[in-house]
Amino acid sequence: MQNVIDCSFLFRYLRLIVVEALRLYPQPPLLIRRSLKPDRLPSGYNGDKDGYSIPAGTDLFISVYNLHRSPYFWDNPNDFEPERFQVQKPSQVDGWAGFDPSRSPGALYPNEIIADFAFLPFGGGPRKCVGDQFALMESTVALAALLQKFDVNLRGSPESVELVTGATIHTKSGMWCQLKKRLLTAN
Repeated sequence: MQNVIDCSFLFRYLRLIVVEALRLYPQPPLLIRRSLKPDRLPSGYNGDKDGYSIPAGTDLFISVYNLHRSPYFWDNPNDFEPERFQVQKPSQVDGWAGFDPSRSPGALYPNEIIADFAFLPFGGGPRKCVGDQFALMESTVALAALLQKFDVNLRGSPESVELVTGATIHTKSGMWCQLKKRLLTAN
């Protein structure tokens, strides 16, 4: 029975690791949307009290990368802290409802509803990626399978990995790792 509990915790934590990696390195790092009708954006932090008028036909560029690293929405925004997705964060920004995991009960992964659109690794609303849940589960299962059979060590320092941003965030010359096969032992 102990192994079942450990596996449950492991998968829950691996899911948090996957979404924290997507928070820091979203794919794509930029969303482009066009308003179909006039609208008004909220004022945000220290913005105009009346918000911002958006005429129909306006192209909006949403920097998901900057949104996911904003200190207004995330504590220690540049740090890798998977546990952050388990804790409620009250709003300090006008027009933002804060981060609340209870907003989407039963969700396996944090989503735009839980974060009131401060977490958008797959977009949000009607234009959200239809394969988001499949991609998240596939990533978690692949990571679990890899870590079950191998120890993974980065070759070189983390600072030696150069990132390039375009339509996606990727490495300039790869991220070379050394895999060492784990010895499986019977319990």
